[in-house]
Amino acid sequence: MEHSDLLRDLLILFGFATVVSAILHRARQSTIVAYLLTGMLVGPSGLGLVANQTAIKEMAEIGVALLLFTIGIEFSLKKLARMRNFVLGAGSRQVALTIAAVFAIALLWGSSWRTSLFWGFLVAASSTAIVLKLLHERQELDTIHGRAIVGVLLFQDLCVVPMMALVPALNAASANVAITIALALFKALAVVALILFVAHTFFPFLWRRIVQLRNKEIFLIACIFFSLGTAWGATQLGLSLALGAFLAGLALSESEFAHQILSDILPFRDGFSSIFFISIGMLIDLAFLWEEALLLAGLGAGILALKALTGGAAVATMGFSVRMSLPVGLGLAQVGEFSFVLLQQGADLGLVNERSYQTFLAAAVLTMMLTPLLLRAATHLKQHLPERGGRTQSFGEPEKGKSDTPAAPLADHVILCGYGLNGRLTAHVLRELKIPYRVLETNPETVRRAGAEGETISFGDGSSPGVLERAGIARARAIIYAISDPFVLGRAIANARTLNPALAILVRTKRLEDRPMLEDAGASHVVPEELEAAEELIIEVLRLYGMARKDAFEHIQQARNATP
Repeated sequence: MEHSDLLRDLLILFGFATVVSAILHRARQSTIVAYLLTGMLVGPSGLGLVANQTAIKEMAEIGVALLLFTIGIEFSLKKLARMRNFVLGAGSRQVALTIAAVFAIALLWGSSWRTSLFWGFLVAASSTAIVLKLLHERQELDTIHGRAIVGVLLFQDLCVVPMMALVPALNAASANVAITIALALFKALAVVALILFVAHTFFPFLWRRIVQLRNKEIFLIACIFFSLGTAWGATQLGLSLALGAFLAGLALSESEFAHQILSDILPFRDGFSSIFFISIGMLIDLAFLWEEALLLAGLGAGILALKALTGGAAVATMGFSVRMSLPVGLGLAQVGEFSFVLLQQGADLGLVNERSYQTFLAAAVLTMMLTPLLLRAATHLKQHLPERGGRTQSFGEPEKGKSDTPAAPLADHVILCGYGLNGRLTAHVLRELKIPYRVLETNPETVRRAGAEGETISFGDGSSPGVLERAGIARARAIIYAISDPFVLGRAIANARTLNPALAILVRTKRLEDRPMLEDAGASHVVPEELEAAEELIIEVLRLYGMARKDAFEHIQQARNATP
């Protein structure tokens, strides 16, 4: 009976979430907001449709773990080094200014210093998921203000580690609080160092053995085991489940398998993390929301104003003009999803009472809902504000070799899936002609060997939408599938065509009878047979770049002589 009740509850949650998400999508709202509203609708103070709330909460914890695991993978230490001016400069100032301002306001309001510091932690974080999605949709990730926002978000995510370690120490007895905080930080750092050491030392070895099996199902199961297993191990050492998952992802962030792991685990993350946000929405008391509407609106507006000021001031002190600081401040003005994790942790420890819990929860949801509107307003205001003060030119066109920000994303390039004979030959010709390209390969030994030789190659499955997106398929001119399996090819071609309808999709196949099926899937040009396939694929892609067939043949011959 309990199993059937749980299944019924999940069907209710996902059914309502689908409808609410579809409605809010038209209003350009984030799916996170849709999940929170779904929880409010079906929760105890709404329609009261969910019976097994304990099981839902347990699945929500898995969602938090997978969410932080994937953020840890994306939190590349190399990315941190490249963006150190934005991350360490603007990020540290934004977090410090916000915590200090909230701390002072809460003290004046009559809160204890512990609770005031806790409120500072809650307000300091912004929503990485919502803001990055909106910046991507608006094509603003590579603008100056977009890079600044990403840098600050990276630092905020990094701050989750010490914040989650410090929150339990805030509940210690007054006489021992300083010692407890110091011990908590020391213990957290020691455990973090231990987990990162073990993960960095043993994970790559284990992953190579797993990948060598060339089995997608085993790879996927291993992804789930490593993420949740490390999270569980952290809880046994006194850290939180979420923090352990973040560390597991961080340890794998520099691995050659990171992109494929992220791509494979994203569907699980999205499914379970949706339950997490729905469970948060279920905690909101709708009667309280109605009774305290003015208070909540005022608090939400206050948070937005405060964070817009601290975010804008953080980058202004680095030399941004008001015109550039404004969109950064407005982009960071909302409360983040990690605040919900910290809020639940604080509530369990008694740092906040039920009324304060409900007040912050509702105000946080309001700030998230207003974020799309604020970003649109920021773009409009930016166009009408004069460029005054600041040193924005130092962030615009950095001197050659001195940039702290990532290079512009690859565009008008070729994605080459497979690095066998045909793949090597094609890559050689493209490299000689200085045509930008990126190679995807599923054999880890090939990836390691080619990478050591200077090839632009990544471990990844060319049929995976997530891997293709990270290879820049939306900006590519062509993709070449130099692989043999017609069943994989059909799915790969369909995914590539969906992600970029204008893409030239060139395919090699061993059997002529596979051609109709591959063309129906969306292939632009299908070439049967092995060596002839290599020639035709290269000729076809070079034609896209304006080269005559005769000249292409000459380059192919040169490549044949140079390629083993």
